[in-house]
Amino acid sequence: MIKNNFIFFIFLFIFSFDALSKEKKASFELNGYLKYLPSLMNYSFFDSEFNNLIHSRINSRGNFGENLIIGFELRNRLIIGDSPQLQDDKGLVDMSFNLINDKNILFNTMIDRFWIKYQKEKLEIIIGRQRVNWGVNSIWNNNDLFNAYNFIDFDYIERPGSDVVRMIYTGDNLSSFEIVYMPKKRFSIGNVFAGMYKFNFYKYDFQILAANYYEDFVLGSGWAGNFFNAGFKGEISYFFDKNKFKNSLSLSSSIDYSTKKGWYFLASYLLNSNGFTESNFLSLININNNILSAKNLMPSKHSYLIQISKSISPPVNASMSILYGQGIKLLFLSPNISYEINSRVDAGLIGQFFYLDNFGDFKNILKGYFLQMRYSF
Repeated sequence: MIKNNFIFFIFLFIFSFDALSKEKKASFELNGYLKYLPSLMNYSFFDSEFNNLIHSRINSRGNFGENLIIGFELRNRLIIGDSPQLQDDKGLVDMSFNLINDKNILFNTMIDRFWIKYQKEKLEIIIGRQRVNWGVNSIWNNNDLFNAYNFIDFDYIERPGSDVVRMIYTGDNLSSFEIVYMPKKRFSIGNVFAGMYKFNFYKYDFQILAANYYEDFVLGSGWAGNFFNAGFKGEISYFFDKNKFKNSLSLSSSIDYSTKKGWYFLASYLLNSNGFTESNFLSLININNNILSAKNLMPSKHSYLIQISKSISPPVNASMSILYGQGIKLLFLSPNISYEINSRVDAGLIGQFFYLDNFGDFKNILKGYFLQMRYSF
């Protein structure tokens, strides 16, 4: 029933879009990309898997006069191989459609941006599926209540969106106030109502938030600025459990520094007060079943990350990411080399290696190899 209603809404939207396009002041933007991503996954406990992913994206935007903007972005993925799987759309409306779903082939189309924005002077009102980017930190975003993302998922650079109603008022001196309401999702236990105030003080950008967040009340803050010649960012959110079971703290910070010779260094720390502190036989299961949210960005209580990158020449860049989850003793290594062939075509080689300790047996549990080729238009 929900999908039928949504299909009707799509036709209504297209009709409205066509009517609005006849306005003299209407203008349109269209861009996107086409990617090919073959991958080989070698597991220590399971059979190896080889998959081919063809991923296309279309981003469109219509500007109607000075006050109205409509955005529509479509994501198409064709997976052919040993294990073609994708996560379900957990939004208010299911906008993910499997056109083909067989044993070795999956073709999925998903609408992950679909919004209408009205803006007048300092006020913006946006309704629909959109990216509510409340995070300021480089890796882990404890303030990102609506769109928590997994930085290991390098193929999704746009990051998830949420079905919300959003109001933004921009004041003077780099300040702004924002209110967001997200109705109850199909698989959730409650709705979300949150507000954030942003301001600048002594060359630092600060933000303060408060929210009714499912089964919690949340108070949080974030900051971004410079410490000498290095960037210094951080976020903190405290979750007050309405059922008085267990409050929790989620905190992260990072320092990054660039040199004149093209080197880039980043170090980040994450605290999840409800995270695991010991490794055991179920650690791998806990990692795979980790429900990602601002409250639970990593399954370990303490996590550390280091990134190093170097521009070898103008078109070539190499990097290495090292993540360690203390307690569960998880080590993640990801070397990466990218090559910008021209302004529209780029390619990259990515490796992902997971090591885990189970009762003193520290071993490699997964080796992932990826080749990424992208054409942008």
